[in-house]
Amino acid sequence: MFDFDVPRYEKVVGDALAMRPAIESAVDQICSEGYSNLFFIGCGGTYAHSLPILYWLESTSLKVQAHAVIAAEFMAMHHKAFTKDSVCVFCTRSGNTKEIVAAARFCKEAGARTIVYVSNDNTPICDYADYKVSSFAEDDCLCEAIYTFLFCLTGRFLKNAGEFDKYDLFMEQYAGITPYLLRAKEQFEPRCAAMAAQFKNVDYHMIVGSGMLWGEAYDYAMCILEEMQWIKTKSIHAAEFFHGTIELVEKDTSILLFYGEDETRPLMERVQRFVGTHSDLVNCFDTREVAEPFTDPELRKIVSPMILYCITERLSCHLAKERGHALTIRRYYRQMEY
Repeated sequence: MFDFDVPRYEKVVGDALAMRPAIESAVDQICSEGYSNLFFIGCGGTYAHSLPILYWLESTSLKVQAHAVIAAEFMAMHHKAFTKDSVCVFCTRSGNTKEIVAAARFCKEAGARTIVYVSNDNTPICDYADYKVSSFAEDDCLCEAIYTFLFCLTGRFLKNAGEFDKYDLFMEQYAGITPYLLRAKEQFEPRCAAMAAQFKNVDYHMIVGSGMLWGEAYDYAMCILEEMQWIKTKSIHAAEFFHGTIELVEKDTSILLFYGEDETRPLMERVQRFVGTHSDLVNCFDTREVAEPFTDPELRKIVSPMILYCITERLSCHLAKERGHALTIRRYYRQMEY
């Protein structure tokens, strides 16, 4: 695969999997003490990656109440469900994102408990973590670490609430995910290389997702194509596509469809039926095409956002090559005060 270090990737995922005992210990202690709700607090990509977790909880649980909020807005809005009995969950690669550090401090000062995944240990966020787990990851493999943390954490809360009796099976089989992720990347490598060459000069994309993959559509549009490639992009929820965005579809409109394995696939199929007859630049990423280690098909829904991120990373890599624009280049983000 182009510009991809297999041993490095195996180590990143393996180190993330090794966090399980620490995560379970933290969740078990929190559950034994009692809590009112969970707040997944992020900004940009870390907010986006909390959206599938919220969907998972809202579509399966009556007992684990949760909210996904943007850090800066959360601090400004005086959220009425947030109390000292809330549990606040943070994920960060750098450990020093200003909004995240400020929100963690805000939560601690309010008396709430905080649990943090951080890629770079001994950074400012760590000062405000009641529970901290850490494993090294960089942008191209960060989601595998973040989602591993979130799957384990959320699954354990559900198990302890009596709402996920397949938790142990899920985590045992998930422990063997690494070779499946690598095979998925290899499987999509030729397709992503061709796509990147096809629309390297396309200056606008629509990305459509729903359910467990709405967060990934939001993330890929904003954090990859906009931030890392400076391409104008719009993320659209499949259920909202026909309420405005439909009017912008033309024959040369690039549309990426993110298909998952939850209850919302019919919403995506409706969009595909329309765009398939009105645009010549429709590309699909479907997690159903990827082999996984699970014996129970219900478990595939949970990991679908990570699978989607895993395969679209190949598109990002090839786009950077085709466009001569490294994924690390920024004009404004972290380049100045604003």
